[in-house]
Amino acid sequence: MFDIGFWEIAVIAIVALLVVGPNELPNLLRTVGALVKKVRRFIREAKADLDQEINKVDELKRLMTKEAEIAELHENIDATKPTVTIHRSSKNTTDTAQQETEKKKSDTVQSSDPSVQPPHGTSK
Repeated sequence: MFDIGFWEIAVIAIVALLVVGPNELPNLLRTVGALVKKVRRFIREAKADLDQEINKVDELKRLMTKEAEIAELHENIDATKPTVTIHRSSKNTTDTAQQETEKKKSDTVQSSDPSVQPPHGTSK
């Protein structure tokens, strides 16, 4: 991490001993150790959070790619699909067929009964 050798550490220790004094040096080293520990923990947690966010971004990119592929497939399907128009629903078709059947029956009954004539001026 840092390129500090033995002599650099020795010089820092001698300066700290002269500035702080021999009685307070152990407390200073404990405090510095605790601060280093907190900084390392903070860096480790920040790195873990960043890695987690990067994984989320990668997942979103993957999902967007899949979504684009699906959209392209839908466009291909729509382009190749023949156009079919349905004018009536199955219920309407059944009702219309029944009405036509009843009309044919009534026409047959009217034509077989000669006494029943359509009103004057109307045609069948």
